[in-house]
Amino acid sequence: MNIYQITFSPTGGTRRVSESICKAFDVESYITELCTKQENLKYPDINVDDLVVISMPVYAGRVPALAVERLKGVKANGAKCVIVAVYGNRAYEDALIEMQDVATEIGFQVIAAVAAISEHSICRMYGAGRPDDGDAKVLA
Repeated sequence: MNIYQITFSPTGGTRRVSESICKAFDVESYITELCTKQENLKYPDINVDDLVVISMPVYAGRVPALAVERLKGVKANGAKCVIVAVYGNRAYEDALIEMQDVATEIGFQVIAAVAAISEHSICRMYGAGRPDDGDAKVLA
């Protein structure tokens, strides 16, 4: 079994949350960053017995359309996944439902969902410094 992280992390907070979750497995994980130039995007080769952690930021209660579009390029092959909505201390509203719908549509088995706070991407005073060491412990 391999562990894959698929993130969309424009400011790094979403990726830090994903890494905190994956470190708890004490196994090397492989990262695919969806927030990159199209020509640099490389999708992982996922097998049915792998675990995938899909992490996306939340803007106004939704996940970014570009993140969803790029996630749809992943071949899930029936693997299990954890969906993670990372929000800037405001609200994540229906983001987890949206992520579950997309993940299921492309063939993942969603086995867990996490809502995690990160520093707000525009108003840095909200959730400043998060995820912090305390958040990392909870996420692990």
